Amino acid sequence: MSVGSVTAEIARRICDVEPVGYSQGEDRRSWFAAADAHGRVSSPQSADCSSLAAGSISYGLHHTYGVPWGHKALLEPNDFWTGNLRAGMEARGFEEVNWPDENLTPDGGFQIGDIVLSAGNEGGVGHVIVIVENGYDPLESEAWIAETGDIYGAPGDQTGQETRTARYSEHPYTQRGAWTSCHRFSEGKFFQQWPEFAKGKPASKPAAPAVSSAPAHAHGIDISSHQGGLNIAAIWADFVIVKVTEGTGYENPFWRAQAEATLTAGKRLGLYHFANDEDPSEQARYFLDRAKAYAGRATFWLDWEASAVGLGPGPALTFLNQVAAETGSTPGFYTYQNVLSSYDWSAVAARYPLWVAGGPDYSDYGRAYSDPPVPTVPYWGGGALIHQYTEDGYLPGYSKRLDLDRLRDRSAWDRMIGGGKVTVSAPAASPAPTAVDGQKRLDEDGEMGPATIARLQQVMGTPIDGELDDDGSPAIEAFQRFLNSAIGAASQEQLNGAAALDVDGIAGPATWRCFQFLVLAWHKDYVPADWSFTDWIDGDPGEGTIRALQRALNNSRANSGRLW
Repeated sequence: MSVGSVTAEIARRICDVEPVGYSQGEDRRSWFAAADAHGRVSSPQSADCSSLAAGSISYGLHHTYGVPWGHKALLEPNDFWTGNLRAGMEARGFEEVNWPDENLTPDGGFQIGDIVLSAGNEGGVGHVIVIVENGYDPLESEAWIAETGDIYGAPGDQTGQETRTARYSEHPYTQRGAWTSCHRFSEGKFFQQWPEFAKGKPASKPAAPAVSSAPAHAHGIDISSHQGGLNIAAIWADFVIVKVTEGTGYENPFWRAQAEATLTAGKRLGLYHFANDEDPSEQARYFLDRAKAYAGRATFWLDWEASAVGLGPGPALTFLNQVAAETGSTPGFYTYQNVLSSYDWSAVAARYPLWVAGGPDYSDYGRAYSDPPVPTVPYWGGGALIHQYTEDGYLPGYSKRLDLDRLRDRSAWDRMIGGGKVTVSAPAASPAPTAVDGQKRLDEDGEMGPATIARLQQVMGTPIDGELDDDGSPAIEAFQRFLNSAIGAASQEQLNGAAALDVDGIAGPATWRCFQFLVLAWHKDYVPADWSFTDWIDGDPGEGTIRALQRALNNSRANSGRLW
């Protein structure tokens, strides 16, 4: 345990596991006030980028050296923002890492727990991230943007991306060269500054609290002998599902060690059998002879793919019924989306929850946890309890690919262990096609027509007539003022050779370059995937740029005077 490892652990938990969204309002530190000693949050909360960094560092200092909560040696999130975070860190043991201007990474690469700043008062954009793994292109965790695309959002992560973990090289600020400094904790410097804690290191990390069964989603992994060297305690996962057996002749040689490591780490444990086309009762017996000892401590799952599929639903039901009868639990059923459409699974769905594999990025994902839409499935009216959305995920602490899974309801998992009936609520219906403020949603057709102009006027709080005056429009003036407030002088100098746009009401190339730049920085998903930086930021209000504007207007509030 070190300050860096705990800092990264807490930042990753808040961004990927806990129900924490983005807000720069008065509730920007609510996650810190609500979290328990291990960073677990039981209700929707908010963070912004600096409160996440400051609070995570505070956890690191508290758990590593026993610094009491409320002590001045901790970084109280309310007191820090990106403009003064450097000074705050330097007063608490952090040192700046040498970082040549021409390089995208500091000398020697990043280390877990590094804090990377893009300070507005140093030529950056006002942002900070926490590095959560070692290397030259690590993962980083951050509080990114509210569900509205603005800086003010409701508690909780409504989009799955308000707080997030992303690859450093893919970050828009990396691609723009917008980071201004990297800071790393030095124990020696901290002890010089705060000598009273030099002998105050706890003997060991406090034991993890009992796992909550609150009805909330959770992230986890499923593993087999291929992950025999995995350090489960070091992996971010609420649950781990371990392969025990296959057919009637194969047993994962690592499964017992994997199962015990999961329970010891305070994570939920699942055990699964990979079926083949042998007799299902004999397969169930082979599995139960090994896994039954974990009844009451684990969920049990039947993996139905490959040669087993051709047997149809009846043998699968035989296996599940046998496991249920002998363990007193409610086992679950795993398969792929296409298998569900090939047979009538109603008898299985009536008794047993579903764990489904599939999604658009299933075999080409390459990132950490996320919250993709749960696939629509037949027979299971409430949908799948668990969604395995990729076989190509990566997590800090392990260099190889992992299957990543999202559990929709922790309490349903716990009911499975006790043999209770498991029902899953149906996914929420898609919202009506309206803008964020209830206004009729613009068609994102790439045309700067009267409807788009009228919506721009409405958002900017100017008279609405659907027309722009060639001599200067109040709506464009307001648009330019917003862009000047959102983009720093250094960035504007690079874009247009001036520290700010002229507020003249005429949307010329300089105005459009600023808008294009802002979209690339805040909402890269608005940009066509095959466009490069120079393709996008060209000052030309073409079809792609106008579509991005229309999308931004749909995500902006009337009379706000700003986008998002």
